Amino acid sequence: MGALNPWFLTAALSIGVPLLLHLFHRQKARRISFPALRYLERTEREHARRIKLRQLLLLLARVTLLLLLVAAGARLFVQGRGASHPPTAVVIVLDNSMSSGLVRGETRVLDQLEAVADETLRQATDEDRFWLIRAGEPWLPALPGAAAETRTAVRETAVSAAAGDLSAALERAADLLRTSELEAREIHVLSDAQATAFVTSARAPAGDLPVVLWTGDFDATENRAITQVVVGGGLPPVQGQRTEVTVTALAAPGDTTRLPVRLIVNDRIRGAASLMGGDETSIVLPPTGPGWVQGYADADPDALRADDRRYFAYRSRPAPTVAVGGAPGVFVAEALAVLETAGRARTSVAREADLLIAHEGLGLQERGPSGAALVIPPEDVTRLPALNRRLVEAGIPWRYEPRASEGEADLLGYALPSPLEGVRARDWFALELSGDPPAPTGVLAEAGSDRWAVEGMDPSGRRYLLLASPLDDGATSLPVSTAMPRFVDWAASEWAGAGGAAAERLAGSHLSAPARATHVRFPSGREVEIDGTRTVRGTGEAGFYRFLAGDSTISVTALNPPPQESLLTPLDEDAYSDAIGTEVVSVDDQEDWARAVFRARQGPELWRPLLAAVAVLLVLESLMGASGRGEGRRPGDRGAARSPPSSARPTVSADGVV
Repeated sequence: MGALNPWFLTAALSIGVPLLLHLFHRQKARRISFPALRYLERTEREHARRIKLRQLLLLLARVTLLLLLVAAGARLFVQGRGASHPPTAVVIVLDNSMSSGLVRGETRVLDQLEAVADETLRQATDEDRFWLIRAGEPWLPALPGAAAETRTAVRETAVSAAAGDLSAALERAADLLRTSELEAREIHVLSDAQATAFVTSARAPAGDLPVVLWTGDFDATENRAITQVVVGGGLPPVQGQRTEVTVTALAAPGDTTRLPVRLIVNDRIRGAASLMGGDETSIVLPPTGPGWVQGYADADPDALRADDRRYFAYRSRPAPTVAVGGAPGVFVAEALAVLETAGRARTSVAREADLLIAHEGLGLQERGPSGAALVIPPEDVTRLPALNRRLVEAGIPWRYEPRASEGEADLLGYALPSPLEGVRARDWFALELSGDPPAPTGVLAEAGSDRWAVEGMDPSGRRYLLLASPLDDGATSLPVSTAMPRFVDWAASEWAGAGGAAAERLAGSHLSAPARATHVRFPSGREVEIDGTRTVRGTGEAGFYRFLAGDSTISVTALNPPPQESLLTPLDEDAYSDAIGTEVVSVDDQEDWARAVFRARQGPELWRPLLAAVAVLLVLESLMGASGRGEGRRPGDRGAARSPPSSARPTVSADGVV
């Protein structure tokens, strides 16, 4: 039972009026002399019982009348499965990740999800409030709005190439609903319920909030995809050398059909192969001239077209020149020797080098006008003042300080270079700003809560990269791993600006803009100006992102769909409570969805039957009141003779005095 006008229930206090009249109204008897007629005393007692019963019935009828009128005015309703519902706050989680582009029959999954969302909005009232969270585009804000605005946003939603993180979307939805002032709250999850989109944890992200999950008929679907393309083993190719491209494919278990793959480079087919699911194949590209190379591996299309193509881009350039200042250690020397033997690096003096590896900051003042610097701190803390003095002289607004705490940590960061993935730091210094940087700075890696790798530009426009740890085996795990040559190659080729990224990047990732870039051109052709953060967000398209300075191309980065989006197995129903929330209800039919949403339903309002009951009681009260007017007559009175008014009715005592 509920009330649409609950404040009107305070009018129920009016029932005190008939109660007061009944309890405090007293008849005033008048004593007069009258003959001793004892039989009147017996007759009066018999009539008094009827009068009291009639008065109690009248009191009950009048109190009931008032209560019925109050209930009708408050617009009472019975909780049920009617068409109406109280004002409700609803968060619609629409999964537009890459897997929503799967075609079933002639309809995309996303089109079906949008139709189900439209069913929710069709039942909405002007008092409902909605938020729309696109699970495949988590960078977009979720603004509150009415049904019409949300319907427009749903219809404008397109398939993203990024992964869908439904666990994070549910946490975000729960936080939004906690800010709502409406008592009725729900989360509507419209997804293919892909298992890889959920993270099972000790605490369900939606908690005890009501969740309605659309599951449809999304059974496990066989899918074939290209899941990885690696150029040159992860190192940017060098001009004049052959390059090997490795392609990895995915297929359903038991699928023995070979997947044909073609390699297209700069709009020309450069090779072809076929492979089984889970296998990889390599295709060798001939030497290329200088400049940016763009290509992709392509397979025959299937129901999920987005993962049948995978892009790559790299810059074919001469081997970069590297100089060394100070004595960075044996591990750096060995890495440079490996790269020089492979033709991937050339030694040079600091003034002509593309990259200066400056141990303790030595050689920073000797760099050329475009030379970048990789600064490595000393092992001895007593040598930090000399390093900090050299940083000041070079215009680098950072200083090294001893770290107060102790402990080890893995290197992390949203822009973490691939050679540093999995590296563990054991000893490092604290990097602190010593002034205002002349240009935006960025943190590429963190160790715990401390900065471990910081990049920026000095007042002359030359790039610098500061490491918080010396490159020895006691400070980090990097020098004794196979990532050491790759890290030096990355610093000389990719980071220093002489080469381009060859490693894969995933759609949805943040991209750090190169130093001279002013705009970025998305795969759709849309151009966006680089903001002060020097970070590009909203990368939901797969393809080539071209960084520009005016009309000149600075770099090209290829973004691809996350491989887990190609795994279409849905979440097991037994895991719903742990992965979603304790109050989740799953629905696989659109008609059932219309009945499942807006759980706090209102049955029909009761004011019509209440007013009908009021009319019946008024008639009964009138009949009871009319019958009471004959109670004052005495036996034997004629029709013309009427009893005196109740206020003047004689009261008989035992001695015959009235």
